Amino acid sequence: MLSISIVMPVYNEVPAPGDDSLLIRVRELLQLLRQNDELLLVDGGSTDLSWPVLQTLAEHPQVTAIQSNKGRAQQMNAGAEKARGDVLLFLHADTVLTKAAWHAFLLRVNECLWGRFNVRIDGRSAWLPVVGWFMNQRSRLTKIGTGDQALFVSSELFHQIGGFPNQPLMEDIELCKRLKRIAPRKFVAVDVPVHTSGRRWDVNGTWETIVLMWRFRFLYWRGVSATQLATLYADTRQKWPVTVAVFAKYPRADRVKTRLIPMLGAEQSASFARYLLLSTLDKLQDVNVALWTDGGSPEEWDALLRGRAVQRYIQPEGHLGVRMQMAVTTHLSSSELVVLLGPDAVEFTLSHLRQLMEAARRQGLAFVPAHDGGYVALACNRSVSEIFSGSIEWGSARVADQTRAALQGQGVHALWLPPQLDIDEPADLEKAIESGCVPVDWHVRYQVTD
Repeated sequence: MLSISIVMPVYNEVPAPGDDSLLIRVRELLQLLRQNDELLLVDGGSTDLSWPVLQTLAEHPQVTAIQSNKGRAQQMNAGAEKARGDVLLFLHADTVLTKAAWHAFLLRVNECLWGRFNVRIDGRSAWLPVVGWFMNQRSRLTKIGTGDQALFVSSELFHQIGGFPNQPLMEDIELCKRLKRIAPRKFVAVDVPVHTSGRRWDVNGTWETIVLMWRFRFLYWRGVSATQLATLYADTRQKWPVTVAVFAKYPRADRVKTRLIPMLGAEQSASFARYLLLSTLDKLQDVNVALWTDGGSPEEWDALLRGRAVQRYIQPEGHLGVRMQMAVTTHLSSSELVVLLGPDAVEFTLSHLRQLMEAARRQGLAFVPAHDGGYVALACNRSVSEIFSGSIEWGSARVADQTRAALQGQGVHALWLPPQLDIDEPADLEKAIESGCVPVDWHVRYQVTD
């Protein structure tokens, strides 16, 4: 009986306390394992609660949790290096291996060296079943699978070809191409589907995502390198239906989070601002992000961002309303929706982003208010000048109320979602740590020397 090692790369899958979707999926997966099978969870340096959750899961005798450099190829190779099974099954964290798919796989595992499952994409769009069908038919004909289809390969063959290529995109395509050259007749397509999340399609638009994926596959087929595609990927993201504009000052001591200085000191307050910004950008890694900066030289920002795929803009002079309106006007020329977000919105997750976007699509304007009287995020499909007025007392506890009044005076309707915490005062930080929105060890997550 061949033993199976399931390798799962994980990055920022537990954004907030109480988000136990990963925990549930993994525990359901563990119920499928036979005595000699194992699960390797490979964290790529998550900045949320993922690593503590993986450590908890590793208390199970068939689970190993390890850390590696960020990147699916590197994470999956790191897991494969530790694996003891005869067959490696690479399962993305947002893909569910059902009981039926697992049993269908076990029935055929002895006859194959490598292969993939059919896939079903779960999401809101009615087109997703069609997308999944075409993915399955294409890969059956070409013997080229994708990571969403849960690739599997014998451990011996995997190490023979050198594992996944260390490249930022298309590592799954390249692996299949190499396997196809060596063992084309040992490919198996398991007809029972795994279920994968359609969040990319839901957030970025179904047809926009399809066109983008096919464009990149075509360019890769034409010989464009994965590194070039990764750069192009960052450049084309501004054409997606949403742009999230994040506002941030350069994290310099005595200039950022000054109200936290009595609690943390000037240097630690700047370090905390650095943590807030970088963790927010990493949380939004699958979304088109524009960073509107205040202060800092280009060289300082390049060193701070360390290659993160964000567009950077310089905030104009004027009060906050002027700066926000500039961002909205700029991005509405290339995006259906613009979301404005501050990096201290520690409770804000991708789920909240989807809710906010859906509300803005229905109403045209939607807010996530803050408990302190302001708001942590807004989304709009048009520029509404009243919400950017200089008559609003920016930075005060009256911002949300004054915004509501301004909209009401113009007969403009907006949707207001449940309020969230943002961090300005020492009590806010204490509450965020107590609730788990900010990890206790935040000060070591993004050190200046990392």
